[in-house]
Amino acid sequence: MKRRQFIGQAISGAGAVLVAGPAVALAGKKTDFMPYKKVDSDLFQGINRGDSSKEKSLLEKKHIPVIDIPDKVAKNESLEITVTIGSVEHPMSKEHYIDYVELFAGNAPAGRVDFRADFSIPKSTFYVKLDKPVTLIARAYCNLHGLWESRTEISPV
Repeated sequence: MKRRQFIGQAISGAGAVLVAGPAVALAGKKTDFMPYKKVDSDLFQGINRGDSSKEKSLLEKKHIPVIDIPDKVAKNESLEITVTIGSVEHPMSKEHYIDYVELFAGNAPAGRVDFRADFSIPKSTFYVKLDKPVTLIARAYCNLHGLWESRTEISPV
């Protein structure tokens, strides 16, 4: 073998060891990933709604959106709708927070507010005009407990 061939093979062989070495070492190492909190994966299978036939759990009290509307609603006049996430205050830490809240008037989107962990309070006010009876739907997304929804009927007169 000539000197030039030897040096070329030695360099390419060393490069292969450097490239493959860490990958091989990592492939054999078991990593134990632990999330911030234990998460119930069933909560992420669909939309969570409270069961009105029983007393609400603390999980439901912290996550089900509460829709606050006036007693009287006039047709085509500005209506203030406040959505608070939970009847019990929801935490807003980096590990556990409400990402957003959406409001729908029937199937029509009425608005969305994104929240920021460690900064926001999970409460929003929306202004809409309604000309007919409709179901208001509020949805809130928790990073640990999935999507939560509540509904209320409203009839402008």
